[in-house]
Amino acid sequence: MPLENRQGPSSTALAQRVSADCANDAAYAVLSLLTSPPPPPLYTLCTSVRTAYNVRMKAALPGAQVTATCHPLARPVVFGIPAPAR
Repeated sequence: MPLENRQGPSSTALAQRVSADCANDAAYAVLSLLTSPPPPPLYTLCTSVRTAYNVRMKAALPGAQVTATCHPLARPVVFGIPAPAR
């Protein structure tokens, strides 16, 4: 979530809205082109979504960056197998 870019500081609400809009648009753009489920691993699909997201974020907020790493506490979502029990 970008809180500052080349245009100066952004409010948290604006940064959240722009980030969510760009993420949704990027995911839709990539996933709508699929004609069948991607084979594992999903790395290529994730990379495509991240690249599309980065393009949209830079257009919406100049200087914004989309990192390739996740927050250490983020829990991965694994498709095609049941979620582990807590």
